[in-house]
Amino acid sequence: MNNDVYDVVDPATLDLIGQAPQHDQADVAQAAQAASKVARSWSSDRDARRALLREIARRVRAESARLGRILSLEQGKILSEATGEFLVGADLFDYYADLDWDEVSNLPERAGRSLEVHNLPVGLVGTITPWNFPISLLCVKLAPALAAGCTVVAKPSATTPLSTIALVELLNEILPSGVLCARTSHNRAVNVALASEPLVRKISFTGSIEVGTSLAASALESVKRVTLELGGNDPAFVLDDADVESTAEGIVRSAFRNSGQVCMAVKQVYVPCSLKSEFVEAVVAQAKQLTLGHGIDPATTMGPVHSSKQRDFVRGLVSDAVDSGARLASGEDSLPDLPGYFMPPTVVVDAQPGMGLVDDEQFGPALPIVEYDDLDAAIDHVNASEFGLGASVWSSDARRAHETALTIDAGTVWINQHTVVELDAPFGGQKASGVGRERGPWGLDEYLETRTINSRLPLT
Repeated sequence: MNNDVYDVVDPATLDLIGQAPQHDQADVAQAAQAASKVARSWSSDRDARRALLREIARRVRAESARLGRILSLEQGKILSEATGEFLVGADLFDYYADLDWDEVSNLPERAGRSLEVHNLPVGLVGTITPWNFPISLLCVKLAPALAAGCTVVAKPSATTPLSTIALVELLNEILPSGVLCARTSHNRAVNVALASEPLVRKISFTGSIEVGTSLAASALESVKRVTLELGGNDPAFVLDDADVESTAEGIVRSAFRNSGQVCMAVKQVYVPCSLKSEFVEAVVAQAKQLTLGHGIDPATTMGPVHSSKQRDFVRGLVSDAVDSGARLASGEDSLPDLPGYFMPPTVVVDAQPGMGLVDDEQFGPALPIVEYDDLDAAIDHVNASEFGLGASVWSSDARRAHETALTIDAGTVWINQHTVVELDAPFGGQKASGVGRERGPWGLDEYLETRTINSRLPLT
């Protein structure tokens, strides 16, 4: 195996916190061969897999504080949210351990023929996950894949590999050898190897549209199945009867969670003219309550942006919007006395459709507020975009909110909330925001392949 390593740094302090292996195509091939040797025995006993998944959930909960600290240091998010990712993962392992499905079902007999439909594991799965939620986005793939009887090679983001390595090491104290391994690299070497490796039968990817479509094209060459959870530019539509204070609180909680680095966070807000001033004032007041700092500091409620590249990209979108007529309502606050990639929670008013800050996925702590006088026109503008991951409607009239939600093209539409996902509800995007669904029985189906046994009675 390749002995090269690369450095991993804390985005708040820029301190070196560890090193990760620089794996290559040969390392992926070795993992695939090891998985192939154990695949048949692993897929043959569902009850044994269920028991192991429950033990995994127990161990992850017990180790969540230790594991969460690793994640907070390498990603930048606050410690409670980092620990929470592992607790979400434990819940996912328990959920899929308990989920029942028919391994074999029978169709009605006909003309001397009987038909069985078998639900089989798809085979070796390559999971490729991003840096913003390295663990919860891995576990939402890993738990159903293992429950279905698949083996897995896990590839984390180059900048957040240590938490995945730690989780995989813990799971490998429980799982049979070869069922699960991690492969890491500071470039796309492992991604490319997973997409081209013949023994890999499925790629499950969460990340950017650009990388996801490139991976899907490579995977198609060897006819792999793919699940793609891609970018989002989620709008929040505030109706004229919304409660301003609670709406502002909910939107700020979503928009600046993990420094805005959440695929399904609120990334643009549409507010009616009649509520604009009051709403902006309430949003700014909520944003100013956030405390920037090192993620492991208990006083911190918002950590750094994950990289200088991402911070500078978001800053550029804000600057362009201001140059085009928008203005800052907040975002000129002082920064913590740390050398990392900090950006204050930034609220931009008088934003307009057509600005990059509105129409593009900024993925950072900047929230544009767009004033509207025609709700249908605002929704039409959003529906015309390439994105369709999530959206929310905020109103005190439940029926009106529901009717509005039905007009929005998105995989999930929330009412009076945002960024809330459930274990048993499907999550995924429309249009360029994704292919396939995760969570619930829909998430399990992504890792199952069907086979039909069509039997005719012997001729006499």
